Amino acid sequence: MGTLLCIDDRTYALATRVEWLRAHGFTVVVAASIEAALDALLTSPIDCVLLDCHMAGAAVVARLLKRIRPSLPVIMLASYCGVPCPLLGVVTACVGKGEAQAALLHKLRSALRAGDLGQKAA
Repeated sequence: MGTLLCIDDRTYALATRVEWLRAHGFTVVVAASIEAALDALLTSPIDCVLLDCHMAGAAVVARLLKRIRPSLPVIMLASYCGVPCPLLGVVTACVGKGEAQAALLHKLRSALRAGDLGQKAA
């Protein structure tokens, strides 16, 4: 399916999410800090990023990821996506943590397909 980088400093939700993603065929790399996320991005074949927007430094991470790899899909996981947020202009999509798992799966697959098309066109 693809390799996902999950950036989240709250392990209570992360463990369940990682297990679910792996059960759906994704390879998952986990980072709990900005430093670990950048290291993973530079050393692993990352196809898409899942970023917890409530993580300390989430805005910095999102902007750095886009500077390093502008075409990298970044999906933000938020408690509520309906509020005005400056990160919505930086990330590919926002998925509410309370949304059905199917919504996350749909956005992941769409982002990965779009990324494949962008790489083939380049």
